[in-house]
Amino acid sequence: MTAVQIPFNIPVREAFNAEDYLVTASNVEAVNWIDRWPDWRGVHCTILYGTRGCGKTHLSHVWQQKTGAKYGDLTQITTADLDQMPACLVLEDVDGLLTGIEQQEMLFHLYNWQKEKGGSLLLTAAQHPKHWPLSLPDLQSRMLAAISIEIGAPDDELLAAVIVKQFTDRQINVPQEVVNYLMLRIERSFAAARDIVSRIDTLALSRQRKITVPLVRNLLDDLPENEV
Repeated sequence: MTAVQIPFNIPVREAFNAEDYLVTASNVEAVNWIDRWPDWRGVHCTILYGTRGCGKTHLSHVWQQKTGAKYGDLTQITTADLDQMPACLVLEDVDGLLTGIEQQEMLFHLYNWQKEKGGSLLLTAAQHPKHWPLSLPDLQSRMLAAISIEIGAPDDELLAAVIVKQFTDRQINVPQEVVNYLMLRIERSFAAARDIVSRIDTLALSRQRKITVPLVRNLLDDLPENEV
């Protein structure tokens, strides 16, 4: 009987450096805007939006390295913290945190504070601000006036590069035929690419096998249709 290796749940360290960011037509507008900082033409608030796993966090890290920005948690910041706010601040997944009036008022104060101090605010979100659950009119007008840039769904070039990067972040080199096979069979999203690579890595470890097309085929055949 062949021994089965139990894979350890080791966190994957994703590379967030600028040179690791993959630029194609789906994200070039966002990349060009981030590259322009500090020449943001008087704009002090930028919103990057797109589906889960599209690269918003990675690009926010690129901007953080460029600017020395800090990451904030909208649910933890209070007005007493405003005097300590850095010149450049990143707030992630903002539209999911605005269901309460307290969070909306806090974002309103942060926006005004950063503008008054000549700072820069980078927000990430799933949707354009016109779809955010905003009940505070003053905040809504400010968010709609901000620069909003969508990071789109991946094209073939980017999807292939994302699959390769997900394997590379796990220190795994895979044959091009595996990448080609996956591209034709998985949902065309960054989240799906990340999920399937994680599953393949776990399966290969448990079976002590190299990652090949037959191994990937076995995995995909065993998954429900709504998970591929």
